[in-house]
Amino acid sequence: MNKKSMLMPHACQKIGWGLLILAVFAELAKVLFVHDIELARYLAKATHITLVISLFFICMSREKVEDEMISGFRLKSIGISAYVFFPFLLVLSLILGELELSPYLSEFFIIILPIILPVLYYGIFKCMIWKSKKQ
Repeated sequence: MNKKSMLMPHACQKIGWGLLILAVFAELAKVLFVHDIELARYLAKATHITLVISLFFICMSREKVEDEMISGFRLKSIGISAYVFFPFLLVLSLILGELELSPYLSEFFIIILPIILPVLYYGIFKCMIWKSKKQ
């Protein structure tokens, strides 16, 4: 049976890591050298978009050896990260809603939360691979 994978080639993972390093350096340069508010805002948006794209490339790329065990780890990682992330999101919404931090809350949800889920997934996925190699 011909099963087509929705994953990108392994080379895209390297591109993702390069974009991640670029985003970190751009953010560091923005903090250190940019004093114009409008330019800083523009660079922050560009850095955030680059960061999200890099995480997409990293998380959605094949491993060098992509077998059934790795596919199982991917599925388990998605499930575990969902079980961790959504209660966290619910508790965070309830707590921050009570603190009346609505301007800060909206920025937090827009900037940080899209980054937490792929980082959580990738961390769990790599931890599972590491534990399987250790055994």
